Amino acid sequence: MEFNIFIVEDDQPLFEALQTGLEAWAFRVTKPDDFNEVMRSFLDQEPHLVIMDITLPKFDGFHWCREIRSVSEVPIIFLSSRDHPLDMVMALNMGADDFIQKPFHTNVLYAKVQAILRRTYAYGETQADTLEWNGALIDLKRGVIRKSAEEADLTKNELFLLISLVKSNNSVISRHDLI
Repeated sequence: MEFNIFIVEDDQPLFEALQTGLEAWAFRVTKPDDFNEVMRSFLDQEPHLVIMDITLPKFDGFHWCREIRSVSEVPIIFLSSRDHPLDMVMALNMGADDFIQKPFHTNVLYAKVQAILRRTYAYGETQADTLEWNGALIDLKRGVIRKSAEEADLTKNELFLLISLVKSNNSVISRHDLI
């Protein structure tokens, strides 16, 4: 599985350095098309992890973290030169998974990215590669659902929702639990 890392960083040389390093680790790297439209780009890209600066044009990283958290539980790592403990606490309380202060060692960032992705996507509640439901087979590794001769690819969000619904055993799942 190729993981998509969405980097929200307005410092172009830093973005390019992160992109080069992450691509060397076989990650796909994307960024917002426009810093006024971070959320639209996030929804279009469907990343597996977000790396975000706090100080950005128009809206800050805290704003975008809130927006992302309103629709997704994708892991978020803040990467910022802010060094006040309150900024770190605020980032983590808003839903960030980690806060790395600039300047930083790139190998530490890459190790944290790998650890978060491993915990989030490899050690999930399901140990099986497939789930079966009403005659349909859901391939969890490939993100595909098959029934009879038909097969459909699922987005990351569709797969998450489908797994949640199948595991609910016909119980109601609240919007809050899905987010």
